[in-house]
Amino acid sequence: MMVKFEENEYLIMAMFQMENRQQTMREIRSAVPFLKDDAEMLSLVNSTLAKMEKLSDEEFALLDLEPYKQESAEDE
Repeated sequence: MMVKFEENEYLIMAMFQMENRQQTMREIRSAVPFLKDDAEMLSLVNSTLAKMEKLSDEEFALLDLEPYKQESAEDE
C-alpha cells in the first residue's frame, strides 16, 4: 500500500535522495541536529521519516522525485 506524502515531504526526500530508501533516510536523519531550533522543519522531517518507514524499498524506488528537486544556481 502506497503511503500518501505531502508536497513538502516529497521535497525533503528529493533534497536528500540517495541510492535507496535506507540511505535516503540516513541522510535525512543526519540533518536533524541542525534543525533543533526550527520546530516546523523538524516536524516535517519527522513526519517524512515516519512515512518512509512504512514504505517498502520497492515502493520508494517507484517514487518520482525529479520534479521536486531544486535547481541549483549553477543550473540557471
